[in-house]
Amino acid sequence: MKSAPTIAFDYRPSRAVGIAGALLCVAAGVAPWLSALPLYACAGCSLAVIAWGGRALKQFWNPGFCRIAYRASGWVLLDVNATEHAAVLESHAHLGVLIVLGFRTGSRSRLRVVLTPDNLDAQPRRRLVLMLARAEIVHVA
Repeated sequence: MKSAPTIAFDYRPSRAVGIAGALLCVAAGVAPWLSALPLYACAGCSLAVIAWGGRALKQFWNPGFCRIAYRASGWVLLDVNATEHAAVLESHAHLGVLIVLGFRTGSRSRLRVVLTPDNLDAQPRRRLVLMLARAEIVHVA
């Protein structure tokens, strides 16, 4: 019998990624004012950046789940009420110190998780990288 690898870790959004996103929103909001656009266009662009950037940052800081686990039955996301939601790992990338996981939890619900050294310890990180290197981990039915 082949033993199935398992891993579970708590998830909290990365402060570094969140601060970088906020700084990008501020820069995008200021950029129209430094151009030759008319006043109403500058105000419209800045308001759009505030609305979309604020919504994106709110979703980033409040992901709706607090734990990620991979078991023999597949990927599972646990929300703040400890309710399990089956998930499918659609994509993953290991970019230097970043690990990006793309999950689908329903027919239309998609979730991207960015893991950095400030929100995932070294040991679970190494285990996750090794598990993701195995092709069958991604395509669990």
